[in-house]
Amino acid sequence: MVYYRITIKPLGPFSTAWVSGTVWGHMAWAIRYVEGEPALEAWMKEQEVNPWLFSSQMPEGMLPRPLLPPLTRDSKKPSLKAFDQVKKAKKAAYIPEALFLVLKNHLNEKTLLEGLNQCLTENRTWNKTIQLFHNQIDRQNGRTRETGGLFVENTTWAETGHGFQIFAATPNECRDRLECLLTFIAQAGFGANASTGRGNFDFLINEDHSLFESSGNRVMSLSHGVITPEMGSPRYKQHTHYGKLGGHFAAGLYSPFKYPVLMALPGATFAPVGQPPFGKLLSGVHHDTALDAIRHHALHLPIPFTEVAP
Repeated sequence: MVYYRITIKPLGPFSTAWVSGTVWGHMAWAIRYVEGEPALEAWMKEQEVNPWLFSSQMPEGMLPRPLLPPLTRDSKKPSLKAFDQVKKAKKAAYIPEALFLVLKNHLNEKTLLEGLNQCLTENRTWNKTIQLFHNQIDRQNGRTRETGGLFVENTTWAETGHGFQIFAATPNECRDRLECLLTFIAQAGFGANASTGRGNFDFLINEDHSLFESSGNRVMSLSHGVITPEMGSPRYKQHTHYGKLGGHFAAGLYSPFKYPVLMALPGATFAPVGQPPFGKLLSGVHHDTALDAIRHHALHLPIPFTEVAP
């Protein structure tokens, strides 16, 4: 596999999060519109055998916090300051990449908490939430309602100077193709409300194998994916994904809603007991039989590590 780090610099707010399956879906539609229907059909056949893998979004320089066996309670009472540090470290949703690279050959909850206590000295934020005020239109007269029409939308923006990153893996080298497809997505807009200016971004793509070259007795998923038999002794938190159709399938001819899919969040860990890829490319995700070709990407992009006893 060839691995890529893709850094996203938002040019405005996003209405849709960069979930791994949503990224894959945008790639499929970009192939359809940039390269044509035959190219999409060939690519979809390739995905059944050698799929492209994507991570979900994470802050630059950070990784999802891996799920590890919890520590047993210590009979010694910690100081208030030490207790506060441990509490803050346990709440961390992400860990620095540099810390993971240091600990990946001897990782457990104890070494992770010790490392987080040293590097998470302050509350770091990568996003800010702003409120946008809207007024409803009365469809009877085409005017705004005099009462009861105002509503507030909470919108997430990236903090100034901050972006986020995703990772991708392809069976063969295809940086130029990925760059072309991402350019189309950046111009068209990622996710919902693209017609109103949402989802535009700049990006930088580089080949990067630094996280994926080593080996270990377990792996951590960077994606939203389903649990399959090849994933031994999994530890994961559940997430229900409510997907929608994209491209011209979202133009009103079909119901936009897919079936809900129960998946594991990024940070899930497991012992590989079979051959990759892990997870599954799901079919039958829409109730309309005319859309049997629709798939949902519920595969995992894993990074290896060695878990040791504390």
